[in-house]
Formats: sequence, C-alpha cells, structure tokens
Amino acid sequence: MALIQKNQVADMFHPTIYRRGREYYFQGRVGKLNFEHGSGICRTYVEGTHSYLVEVNVSKLPENVAVYCDCPAFEQYYECKHIVAAMLEICEKQDELLQARGRSYDRYHAAADLLQLLDGGTSVQQIIPSFGKKRLKIEYHCDFSNPQALFAELRAGVDHAYVVRDVGEFIEHIKGGQEHPFTKKFTYSPEEHEIDPADMAILDELYLIIENEKLYAEGIKSYYVNPSIYSTSRSVMIPPLFARPLLEKWTDRHAVGKLGSRTFAGIRIIEEEFPFQYELGKNKENDLELLLPNIENAVYMGPYDLVFLNGDIYFPQPDLLPFIEKILKIQTKNSKISIAKDQADAFVSEVLPRLEKLGTVRVAEKVKEQIIQVPLTAKAYIDLDGDTIKAKLEYDYGGLTVDPFYQHEEPGKILIRDVEKEKEIMTIIENAGMKYNGKELHLQLEEEELYEFLFFILPALGERCELFLTNNIRRIVSLEQPVPKTNVETEESAGLLEISFQLEGIDDEEIADIMRTAIEKKRFYRMRNGAFLSLETDEFQSLQELFTDLRVSKEELEEGSVHVPIFRGVQIDEALRTKKQYDPAFKRLLDHLKKPEEQIYPLPEGLKASMREYQKTGYQWFRSLSEYHLGGILADDMGLGKTLQSIAYLLSEQEGNRHLIVAPASLIYNWQSEWNKFAPSVRAVVVSGTREEREKALALQDADVYITSYSTLRQDIDLYKNEQFHTLILDEAQFIKNYTTKSAAAVRSIRASRKFALSGTPIENSVDELWGIFQAIMPGLFPGLKDFKKLEPEKISQIIKPFILRRLKTDVLKELPEKIESTHITELSKEQKELYLGYLQRIQEETAASLQGEGFQKSRMKILAGITRLRQLCCHPSLFLENYEGKSGKLEQLMETVEASIENGKKLLIFSQFTSMLEIIQQELVKAGYPHFYLNGQTPSQERLRMSEQFNNGEKAIFLISLKAGGTGLNLTAADTVILYDLWWNPAVEDQAAGRAHRFGQKNVVQVIRLITKGTIEEKIYQLQQKKRELIEQVIQPGETMLSSLTEDDIKEILSM
Repeated sequence: MALIQKNQVADMFHPTIYRRGREYYFQGRVGKLNFEHGSGICRTYVEGTHSYLVEVNVSKLPENVAVYCDCPAFEQYYECKHIVAAMLEICEKQDELLQARGRSYDRYHAAADLLQLLDGGTSVQQIIPSFGKKRLKIEYHCDFSNPQALFAELRAGVDHAYVVRDVGEFIEHIKGGQEHPFTKKFTYSPEEHEIDPADMAILDELYLIIENEKLYAEGIKSYYVNPSIYSTSRSVMIPPLFARPLLEKWTDRHAVGKLGSRTFAGIRIIEEEFPFQYELGKNKENDLELLLPNIENAVYMGPYDLVFLNGDIYFPQPDLLPFIEKILKIQTKNSKISIAKDQADAFVSEVLPRLEKLGTVRVAEKVKEQIIQVPLTAKAYIDLDGDTIKAKLEYDYGGLTVDPFYQHEEPGKILIRDVEKEKEIMTIIENAGMKYNGKELHLQLEEEELYEFLFFILPALGERCELFLTNNIRRIVSLEQPVPKTNVETEESAGLLEISFQLEGIDDEEIADIMRTAIEKKRFYRMRNGAFLSLETDEFQSLQELFTDLRVSKEELEEGSVHVPIFRGVQIDEALRTKKQYDPAFKRLLDHLKKPEEQIYPLPEGLKASMREYQKTGYQWFRSLSEYHLGGILADDMGLGKTLQSIAYLLSEQEGNRHLIVAPASLIYNWQSEWNKFAPSVRAVVVSGTREEREKALALQDADVYITSYSTLRQDIDLYKNEQFHTLILDEAQFIKNYTTKSAAAVRSIRASRKFALSGTPIENSVDELWGIFQAIMPGLFPGLKDFKKLEPEKISQIIKPFILRRLKTDVLKELPEKIESTHITELSKEQKELYLGYLQRIQEETAASLQGEGFQKSRMKILAGITRLRQLCCHPSLFLENYEGKSGKLEQLMETVEASIENGKKLLIFSQFTSMLEIIQQELVKAGYPHFYLNGQTPSQERLRMSEQFNNGEKAIFLISLKAGGTGLNLTAADTVILYDLWWNPAVEDQAAGRAHRFGQKNVVQVIRLITKGTIEEKIYQLQQKKRELIEQVIQPGETMLSSLTEDDIKEILSM
C-alpha cells in the first residue's frame, strides 16, 4: 500500500503553493530523507532563500497529515512550498520508507498494541512501570542537636541501609542514570533498581538546596561566624524555608531523628498541643509553686520555629514562640519554681494562660479557692480645667477596685486581671502624652491638640472604658456631630449648577464660615458656642475634595452656596459622600450624562444608512450632550463608523443650523463623499482651493455643512472671526493635541455652541494631549497644564468619563474576524552588521561624552539623531549611505513574506515611517513583478480615494503606505495582511495602521506582522515602549511615549549604556 499519491499532495495545498513546491522538487532542492524509527518522522532540508528544515510524520499518512517547516511562510500560514517539495520526494521514495516504517512498527508498536487489546486499552507497562527491578529504600536521618541548624543525612539500600557518604554525588548519579557504589558488596544500578517517585521528589529538593548553597557559599561564610552550620558532603544543612515541607515528606517515608547521642525511629509531626503537665500548688511558705515536667530530650530550634521533643516535631503558634523559648530554658534547669505573693496576680493572669496552651495545668484546690476571675469594667473620669485635661482611671473587677498605678494586694486572694485590655488602655494614655502626678493624669493642650484629644483619644478610650465627662468637656464636644447635606439645583439658561449646604441647627451665615474653613483644608471648625466641629468626617472630606477638584475659592462661596459649570454634574455626584438633595432638572442631567444609551432621540429623517446598535448609542450620546450645550470626544476604535455617527447627529440638528467640520487635508473629500452617501439632502461644501474660492465657499448661504482642513483653517482664521456655528466637529483631533500650535489656536477661536472631537487615539504620546484636546472643545474642564500634570490618572478618568465615548472593535463587532499579531525577528546581513556595530560604538561613545559634558537636555537632539541612524541601518543602510551595495536582512525577509503571502492569495498593506525605505521596497517589488499602489504624504486627497477604491475592488494585491500619511482615514478592508516594516515609537499609530484593514466590513482574519531586527536597538525600543503603556491605559486607552519625550534613562537603556 502506498503512503500517499502525488495527486493527493496537489489537493492538500493552494494551487500557487503547489506549483512553486513542484518547481523546487524538479529543481532538485530537496535533500536526503532521514527516517526516525521511533517517531515515524521523516526529516529533510529544502533549499530556498535559506536552507529550511521540513518534517513529515509518515506514520500518520495518508489519513492524517502532520508536517512542519521552519520557514516564515509556514509560521504564518501553516503551509509552504518547501513542504510540497519534500512530500513529492517522499512520494518518489515511499517504497524505501514503507519498509523502514514496517520495521519500526514491528519493533516498537506491536507488543504495545497487543497488550492494549488484551487489557481493554490499558497497557500493563502503565501498571507495573519497572517490572523486575528492586525498590531502593531511602532513609532520612534528621539531626536536631544544633538549635540553630537542622541537618539531614541519607542511607540507602535494598536489604540493608548504607550510609550515603556524598549526598550531592549520589543524587547526581541517580538523575544522570549512572551507577553509584556504596560498598564492595552493593552498588546502586539504574538497570537493577528503581526509586519511588516520592523519594525522587525529595532528592530533587535536596539537590536544589545543595546547589544553592554552593552558589552562595562565599557569601554565607562571610556572614556566619559559626562553621557548624555549613553542609558537608555527608550531611545537608536544611534552610528554614525548606524545613517544614521536607519534614512532612520525610515523616511519610522513612525518617529517623537524632538528638545528641539518642536516636528516634519513625519521627512524626504532631499537630496537637504539647504533652506537658504542670501543677500549681503551694509550698511550705504558703507561696505559689509550679512543678515542671522533665524535658531532657527536647530542643527549641528558633530559626525553624519548631520544637523537637522525644522523637516528635511540633510547630507551635507564632505568638507562643518567645514564651516557649523561655519556658523550655527554665524547664531544662529547674523542676519547680516559686512565685512570691506580690507576683501571684501577675503570674496567674499572664503566665498561667500561656502554660495552658502548651499542655495541661492542674491547679490545687487551695489555690482555686483564692482565685477571683470576673470581667473588667474600666472607668475614666475626664475634666477640662482651662487648657488642661485632667483624668482619673480605675479598674473594677466585680466590685473590687484596682488603682492601675499601684501594686494591688488583697490578702488571701489572687485576682486574674484582664492583662490585654489593661495594656490597651495604658497604651492610649501614654500615646496621648498624659502624665501621672501621683494623684491624677494631666495634659496641657493647645487648641489643635485639644481637638486631637477630643476626637481621637477620647473615642479610643470610650471603646474600652466607661467615660464620665464633666460639663466642661460636654460643652465643647458632641458625640453626635451634625452631618452636612448638599443641595444641587440647575440653572439651565446660564449653563450653571448651584450647590448649597445645610447643617441641622446651624444658620446659613455660620454654614458659609464652616465651608470656607473646609476649603482651607482645616481639620476642625470652632463654632461660635465654643464647640468643636470635626471636618475630618467622610462627609466633610468629600466636600474638601470636591472644592479642590472644582477649584472653588473662599471668595466664590456666597452665603453658603457656590456656582459651577453644568458639565461638572457627574463629577459632583460621584465625589459627594454627604446626604444629597437634587432638583428634577439635575436628576435629568445626570441621567443623560450617565446613561446616554437609555435616552430616546429618534434617528433623523433623510439618513440613508442602517446604523448598528452601538452606533445608535453613539448618536444618543451626541444628542444627550448637545441638549446641554456640551461637547466631548468620540474615541471609538478605528473602523467603527465615527463619521457615520457624527453625520447622523449633525443631520438631527439641521434646522437652520450651520456646522463646521475640520479634518486633515487628506480626508476632507472623504467627508464630502460620506455626506453625499449618507445624507444627500444636506449640502456639504469643501472650503478649499485658492483664497478666493475659499471665501466664496464660506459665503454660500444655502450650505449646511462646511468642511475644511486644519492647515486651511489656520490660514483663514480671519474669515471665521464673525461666523457662528451650531456644532464644530474636529476629525482626527490628535492633530491639535499640542496646545501651543497655530492650528490648535485657530480651532480654539472658532465660535460654536457645541464642540466635538473624533479620534481613535486621543492619547498618542502622553496624557497632556488629552488636556490639549479638551481645551479646544470644553475649556475649563481641566485646570491649567501645570496643575493638570499633578492629577492622578484615576482622577482624570473620573472627570472625563461623561464626555468621552470609547468602544473597541472586539467589544461591539462580535462578527469581526480575529486580528492575529506576530513579531518576526530578522537578522542583519554581514555587511549591515559591520556597519551597525561600528555606528553603535561611535554613538555610544558620543552619547556618553555628550551626557557628561553638555548634559541631557542640550545634547538631546544630537543623541536622538544618532538613534534614528541606527534604526535606519536596521531597515536598510542605503537610507543614508549613498554608495552602499550590500544587502538588508530585513528587506530580504520582507520579500520572502511578500512572496509567500501572494502565493497564498493574500492582499497586503506594507507600512514604513521612512518614505525613502518605501521607495527601496517599491524598486524590489518592481523587480519581482508585483503590481502595487504607493501612498505617502504628498498624495492628493482625491488620488487617495481613487487608489483605495481600486484596491478594495481587487486591483493589485500590495499597497505601500507611509505610516503617518496613511494611518488615518483609509478604509482598506480588501487587505488581510498588514506588515509593519519598522518599529514606530508609538504603538497607537501602529494600531491605527492595522485598523485600515481590521475594521467593519472585513471578512477575513487579519494578520499583523512586525519586523524587528535581532540584537539591535529595535528590540530595546520594543521592550521599553511596552513598559510605558500603563499610565495612559489607566486614563483612556493604550498609548506610548514618543521619541521626543524619552528620558536620559530611556536613552541609556536603548543604547545598552
């Protein structure tokens, strides 16, 4: 029977791949076939651009095809021409392989198959893994003689246990499958002996301990003075961290304990209390006397928190360890101890309860009769005399009064005192700074300290004592503090919210004073009647935080109320932790801002599009904000239809209103095209061309929507001086992220009652960019840039939450095919590597000199220029070396990937930030005969549209695109493979590039491939940039630090300095 026929091979692969593979086969590119008997795998090498390893599992043919190739195409598509060539060679020589496979089956599989048939599918070998071998018994001898170190020795054998003289060597021999001699009569042999898996696991741990000690030997010897704690070849010192797990395993096996000259077979771990028996009675002098048990065979091992006692191991509770250490020392030296009468109360109160945790305590009847055990009632009497607190403290034990500052003596009685509670009370007194003058406690205080005492010390005492307060104290502190209540009312016509406050029993004038004090972040307010009002309650703290967030000054607080912009609504609601009372208008505002998806605004008539549910939610969000003359950022992922949602909103606000859309120059005609498609009833005019043409376009009275570019707006700002728009839409709003640019200033000068920004990446490089965008659409939302930089990411996120709508494709487009991202590591060519290493050394030296001489700030641009050179060398040295004639490893791998992709019927987008690199790639594509499109920053807007449509309609399979020029506004869903030729500093831009293909309308899985050059700064940059995502992700979405914002440490890491 044949393994496989050639026509079957043809059916397994894409026609193009099969054709190229057959060419390789006929060209004799397949090497010698090597068959591996045990696995049934046939291996060979096929010569392509490189020599590639191919593996085919012939034991599975023809039913199953299991193949592998280490070429880039197989890694990406799981099929390639090299496998085709190899399988055709196997078809040619399958007679030889069948003979080899038959021998392989007879030798390796027949017996196993027969056993399975006889045993119902379970192999006997699975039940008896090593039939005929003798089990090696291993004993673990634990030496507890040294209180500071636990040692372990091993003994092993079959009929007799022999001493293992070198534990490390013994384990190495076992792990390496070698023999290990014990005596002339006995040698361990892996052929004759087997080891229990439980013992093997223990040996692995011991070996790890031995190796670790070797690694840190010098450090250990320099730290420890006592050489008796080191391991020897025969005994291993067990570190405390390993002790308990190992002891638990040893005691389940064969464990022997040693203490001095005594040995204890079958040692065990005891979870119960110690077997100690104590007796408390009276001696001849009528004092208490404690009889102690004999504990000769016991040791407390402090570093291990264990006690070894008569062959048993105890792990006491951690809180008992110090006591155990002391009592064991006493027990080893004494058989009894006497307790003086003045120590009796303390001994019975403190020592006896701990002894009861160690074992059994028998108390003589005479002693029991004397013991009094009743609950403690502590009493504190507090008074205020001028600026001095005076206090008295007493303990009541069932009518027996104890002065805590004098030794208690009650003849014939032993009082068991509540030691823990008494300690807690005295700790509070001491921490308050109170002194005892022999008569009473006293403490002289300033006003701040008096507040501290009344609101922190007194409540702590009150939890443990009965408080008796004089009128002087009660007059200045109320245990029931008044709680603030916050009222919010809406003044829609003015676009303001009025926040007012109430405190029960306090008039408005004093409430205003209290709130001004809260603004100053004081801890308390001293009321007109002298009482203290704490401003550290949760309610007042929330008000202080709100005043800070809203930047409210004392002067703005008029008669206890304050006015703030309406867009602060959600921020106020979420910040307040007081009682709240809202008017109906404010409740409605919150409902609109918090739940835009639940609002019901009908879709506008005249919209020629079917909107998805998430797009309808976006429309409701627009309308909800617009109703209150507010704006925001629609930050949906690329490809989710931000343009359509914006058109639907503007169409709904069309009645006599004029709208302005500002977009990158490359997208203005795309906007006009989308208006014509989705809302043909609206006249959308592009303001472009000459100055005269732009003036005419803007002057058109019957136009509804005006579309212009950022650069044109900057030139025409005087034309817009007297224009008033209903809505301003800023597309790709990251174009104005830099607040200081003329474009950003021009946008801020536009008069519109509502302003919205569209951007899939509102944060590209730093959170400051978000500030820049909101300055254009909602000035006043954030403080100045200096204060904004001090805000925590969580606070920024809270502020912008109602005004930013962000949905990811993975969340809303469940039917969108998967996006698979992979990194392909390329290698420098020989000539390229020599140049790179030379430049790297030179740039490292120049950078070190510049940092030392001029400092980072002054030498920044020179350093960054050097880094750019290194990045260009990774791409292709010809980017700045005119006469370079060598190869580029990355370009070669790109062409291989292109070839494999085209063979598989893929359509590609190839991005690079260097236009000169795209020109080099273009030359290679022309040589290889691959038709393609090419787009860069100089491509006119209408030409971009034309090429996009042709590509999506199936014309040409490759599109070369400049990363920055083509990262936005393109819909290229015909592509299913995106190649990022060089690493961009900002992965958000890379994501935008991938989003040209991975968007609504895509039917295929999209493969995104990053090419990164091995052993170069590209790897360093990639690693560095991944570390810096977290901050921006906390605010809105993934983002990165760009080239110009690298720190000195970043530079040093990139250049490995």
